[in-house]
Amino acid sequence: MNKGYLHSTSDGTDATSLSPEPFPGSPIVKRVDKELNVAYMKIALTGAQTQKAFNEACDIFNVEVKKKDLKVPGFRAGTKLPAAYLYQIFGEDQVKSICANLLSQEIQDECERTGLMFVGKGRVTNFYGNKFDAGKPHAIDIECDLWPKITYGGEKGYKGLEITVESSKIDSEKYEQVKNSIRGRYKITADTASDYSAQLGDVIVANMQGFMKTSSGGKGDPLPAVATGDDLEITLEEGKFMEGMIEGLVGAKAGEMKTISVQFPKRDKGPGAALSGKDAIFEVNVSAVKKQALPEWNEELAGRIREGMSLEALEKELEDAVKGENESENDSIRNDALANALLDIVTVDNLPESIMEEQTLSRFQTMLMDFKEQGSTDAQLDEMSSPENYEKYKEVSRKNVEKVVKLSLAFRDIAEKEKVEVTANEVADQYNMIVAQAKQKGEPVPDKARVSQEIQDVLLRKKVFDVLAATAKVNWTEAPAEE
Repeated sequence: MNKGYLHSTSDGTDATSLSPEPFPGSPIVKRVDKELNVAYMKIALTGAQTQKAFNEACDIFNVEVKKKDLKVPGFRAGTKLPAAYLYQIFGEDQVKSICANLLSQEIQDECERTGLMFVGKGRVTNFYGNKFDAGKPHAIDIECDLWPKITYGGEKGYKGLEITVESSKIDSEKYEQVKNSIRGRYKITADTASDYSAQLGDVIVANMQGFMKTSSGGKGDPLPAVATGDDLEITLEEGKFMEGMIEGLVGAKAGEMKTISVQFPKRDKGPGAALSGKDAIFEVNVSAVKKQALPEWNEELAGRIREGMSLEALEKELEDAVKGENESENDSIRNDALANALLDIVTVDNLPESIMEEQTLSRFQTMLMDFKEQGSTDAQLDEMSSPENYEKYKEVSRKNVEKVVKLSLAFRDIAEKEKVEVTANEVADQYNMIVAQAKQKGEPVPDKARVSQEIQDVLLRKKVFDVLAATAKVNWTEAPAEE
């Protein structure tokens, strides 16, 4: 079984080769630094691989030419420029150097042929750009982190963990929360008097017509049909529709016509992207205002939820759901305690810097995405993502990243020792479920390779936690009673 980026086995000794230079399919390991746990090698790529990467690099720089609207005498706008012209604009070194990134998978495949046990991705130490000739074999210097030595303290190692955890208890409050959540999904509506003014929480029934807003503030072209409709039920909840819509309908009465200016939320892709950030005017003809109320917990509600369902059956499903949620909470509490106990006894010699960098960069990018969703501007994001700020983030987050990487390596090690595996069918089942949910919500289908790897990691962690729990002494305590 592979340990993340683990590929094969080796005794860790220095490797040599009879060939002074590598050729495609036969990399040379020049030196293994046992103290740093790093292998230094030279690999060669085929002419077909270098040509493909070079073509892709030229395409990338041609896109830049188009974006910057650069004019080149003798070429029409949008025409792909030959490499010689790209060299003049961007520099030959710049065009060729990007090939190293585009060849990352091919480089990784060559590294795997060494037979060494390594972790993380190979790092290019010398691309020899001055010798790069597209369409011809090309040699590159690489360094790779080797799989570190992992040991476990204690008499029984990872099989002798002992933890004390406080169990999450099922109480009447949890039952009531779930019951109210169900009742909230099946709210009932009641008519109101003709002079009643709509309030937050009410439902407005209306015909709605939308128009683009002109520069002078008037009505422009009609909006697409997806943004309009008749007999629409609009629940007056803050944040549920585009900004300005709910605020403009609070206080409306049956029979009134409301003219409301709104701005569509900004979306880069998916439903609504075509109207992203645009100003619009809606004419809303209110035909009725209805009040909402929670239904009683009775046989009628059970029948609304599912035809033929009894109240007794509904309460049994509720009980099972709450118990299942509680068991999941207890598993999470137990797993957190097991992870901390494992960290206390595991020793990893020389944490691989490649994995540390990958984990840090991933967390940094996630943080930037969170800021973007919270409304940060592109200028603010550019400032936050500067090399200086990234280095500061690396320093501040290093201790936490070390824990994450150490735990991840330990899990992979235990999985191999205990022959824990995640099957292709298990990954496929989870991925297909995610795809179905994305399609149902009208969202783009996620990248299969990336998501499949994430699914595999999650499932493997769950299985390793179960292995640890099976051999651990878990002392459950009851949560103290609230005064």
